Amino acid sequence: MDVNKVMVSNVASCRHDTKLESIALMMWDNDCGCIPVVDSENKLIGIVTDRDIAMGAALQHKPLWEMTAQSICGEREVYCCKTRDDIHRALKLMQVHEVRRLPVVDSQNKLVGIISMGDVLASAEPAKDAALPLYELAAMLHAVSAHHTVPKLSASA
Repeated sequence: MDVNKVMVSNVASCRHDTKLESIALMMWDNDCGCIPVVDSENKLIGIVTDRDIAMGAALQHKPLWEMTAQSICGEREVYCCKTRDDIHRALKLMQVHEVRRLPVVDSQNKLVGIISMGDVLASAEPAKDAALPLYELAAMLHAVSAHHTVPKLSASA
């Protein structure tokens, strides 16, 4: 099964200079937990998650209206898949990189959709011979939902 059969194609996006306050409101208005960052040609350059916004505000000690998408996603690598990629490739990317969402791009790297854990789960068939076996979903869910070791920050940082 191709990613384009599972992805959501109506995706809100922002530019690198969009304020985090606006991005948070976009998430609220679109009932989503991430907003892809694109350039003037709609090419994917990053992604901002709800967690990025919370951690960015806490670590930078600034209000959301003073920070931009660039200030929290900066040079961080963004993982994505193509519309014609098999769903198994998307699952593997989510699993390896421990992400819950993947932007979907076309052959010119332009944003055309997004696929989330929820989208994958909603498309799964419980049948024994399904195109997307439940054990693959379980492995992906385990990888992206497990507790990750991160360095502790001191209260005075």
